[in-house]
Amino acid sequence: MNEQEFIVDREVGINFCGGMEELYDEIIQDFASDSAERIANLTKFYNEADWKNYAIEAHAVKTTAKTIGAENFSEHSRLHEFAGKEENVAYIKEDFENYIATLQELVRRLSA
Repeated sequence: MNEQEFIVDREVGINFCGGMEELYDEIIQDFASDSAERIANLTKFYNEADWKNYAIEAHAVKTTAKTIGAENFSEHSRLHEFAGKEENVAYIKEDFENYIATLQELVRRLSA
């Protein structure tokens, strides 16, 4: 895991939320609470080799990560999204465990 992926820039996130701190805090909570379902879906699509839906799920994670100011993790999610779209199975298989573990750790840190 790369420590840079755990950086969450609150100011960037608040800007994405139109300057509304309460909305930002809600989105952080939603990101954390939705993560178990996102991880389950990513794992299901990975196990089923359903790369189209894998890409859709990675896109959702990417967008929310960007919104909360987790730009480095958002970029990691973008790589998974496009790997799914392009059916770059080698990349997905090589990085899947790291990607999921990084998402779990990001959520753990946000929830602390």
